[in-house]
Amino acid sequence: MPLRDGGLRERAEAWFAAGRPEAVQPRPAATVMLVRDTAPGPEVYVQRRVATMAFAPSMVVFPGGRVDAADHLLDVATPGLADLAAHLGVSVADAAPFAAAAVREVEEECGVRVAVADLRGRGHWVTPAFEPRRYDTWILAAGMPADQEARETSGESDGGGWARASVLLERAERGEVRMMPPQVWALEALDGFDSAAAFLADRPRIARVTPVLEQAPDGTPVLVTALP
Repeated sequence: MPLRDGGLRERAEAWFAAGRPEAVQPRPAATVMLVRDTAPGPEVYVQRRVATMAFAPSMVVFPGGRVDAADHLLDVATPGLADLAAHLGVSVADAAPFAAAAVREVEEECGVRVAVADLRGRGHWVTPAFEPRRYDTWILAAGMPADQEARETSGESDGGGWARASVLLERAERGEVRMMPPQVWALEALDGFDSAAAFLADRPRIARVTPVLEQAPDGTPVLVTALP
């Protein structure tokens, strides 16, 4: 996968120039694809991070963030947690902080309240070694509650809203929006479904993906990704 984004490419080239220094330890995190149905097809809620953010500035992302200490306090008997853990392939105790972080971050970042039982597993990605800030991120999905409205509530984004996956992918291809590989991968998956309900009913195989940075014969940095 070539690095089309200029910022990613610059950091990758700097990492090679520095002799591939030891990677920092990734922090646990969770992100959520909020989806809803429209006449043309399912839409997903995205946010554009402000340019001053230390991680992924100006990137289009799903609501989410790192796991906080309080997220480890989620009761392992919380409805829906055992089923989510089984699909993710982890213990209920291990799934609890990620599920708690997902629920908390969605409310903090776009004012939407979802329950752990609403969460569905989609993927598990780790930030490549060349990035100075790395995250071990569970990608989850949830249906948009009919009686709520998604909006920017955290100050961490300066744009975004609801969009079809195909539209976002086309805009990214034209360079109109910036996205990281996990978001592109997740949107490509959503684009294969005709409804949000079908997407949420899907139970894909979850595998930990850690893209590896390599150099093409011409020296161009490329990400090699073994997808599940």
